[in-house]
This record gives sequence, C-alpha cells and structure tokens, in this order.
Amino acid sequence: MTDEEFEVLMAQARAEARRIIFSAPPSDDDAEYAFHTQHAEFGAPAH
Repeated sequence: MTDEEFEVLMAQARAEARRIIFSAPPSDDDAEYAFHTQHAEFGAPAH
C-alpha cells in the first residue's frame, strides 16, 4: 500500500467515524424529541 492509498483510506475512516459519532440531529417532526427538548428548556428549572 502506498502512502497516498493509506491517506485516502484514513480519510474515509475518519469520515465514517464522524458519521457514526456525530449522527444527524432528529427531524423537526420527531414529537418525542421536541417534548424532551422543551422540558429540558422550560420545565426542568421548575422542579
């Protein structure tokens, strides 16, 4: 394997790791996520 091939392989591995670790945020249509976000933002201090 050449150095260039290794660098391409590592770049692909980094991109894959980012996709796994930093997944896409939930959609706006996700009601459960919206509920928990709203509670964390407004309801939690009331406890």
